[in-house]
Amino acid sequence: MFVSMFSACAQTPAENASPVNKRYSSKRQPKQETTFRYRVEVSSRIVGFNIMVNGADLMAADGGYDMTSSQIIINDWMVSGNNRLDITIFWPDGIKYAPGISSATFKLFSNDTLVKEFRWPAANMDAQKSYPHTFTEIFKAESFPNVLLERAERVISSAGVLPRKDQEEIAALAGQLRKAFTEKNIDSIGELFAAKYDDLAAARFTTTAAVKEEVDAKYRELMGKEGYTVNFNGRNSYFSAVDDRAVRLGQGRIGFPEPALIITWRENKKTVRWDMELYFAKIDGSWIIIR
Repeated sequence: MFVSMFSACAQTPAENASPVNKRYSSKRQPKQETTFRYRVEVSSRIVGFNIMVNGADLMAADGGYDMTSSQIIINDWMVSGNNRLDITIFWPDGIKYAPGISSATFKLFSNDTLVKEFRWPAANMDAQKSYPHTFTEIFKAESFPNVLLERAERVISSAGVLPRKDQEEIAALAGQLRKAFTEKNIDSIGELFAAKYDDLAAARFTTTAAVKEEVDAKYRELMGKEGYTVNFNGRNSYFSAVDDRAVRLGQGRIGFPEPALIITWRENKKTVRWDMELYFAKIDGSWIIIR
């Protein structure tokens, strides 16, 4: 999904700058009466797998002898029109290959309607040379709400260049978000995520207030954890283009990417980590954080 990377940011984000997205104007429509809930159901044994929707990693398993059964709601990563589902199956480390011992089923649903089913092993493919194998499905969601990205300006050139001024505005916005999480300021987080909450509400066929209430509760719980720490190194950040209208901010060395915001805490004498990907788009002249 990321078509290019460019220009690492060499300065610390201006955390005290005025919020860049203050001018964001919500055009969110009322909650729709008809809802669409898209989900992927998984049942697998032995093989590991990775599930992606529109280029975003959503679920992964290393594989093993125990049966894995799970499901994930994928609305938050979908757009109106065509969407792409990729499921990659691989043989796990630590288990000697043997034919006929692995199995997996992946089902894509829209509400209770089965859209697509993948089964492993596929015909004539249960051989060691068949791994890794990727199933791909392009599925339409014509009744799915439009996303904010469709209103975004095209700011990235065909050469993958993002103007320096835009880089600085994104870095400043990320710095404000880091400060809000560090200070456990739920109100500031809500202001910075106003557009993202609108987008999530549309994708979930609910209200912005309902999304904010749910997310605020999760953040308050997270902030109450022992050893709660926010990790973001503004001096070692970089930008990657999702397309010519959206930018992902990451940290770390190019080729070894980390999410823009990493939160850790202590639980049962172990360090637990929670990652937050940050995506940005420029709408009505201002950079905002989108889902």
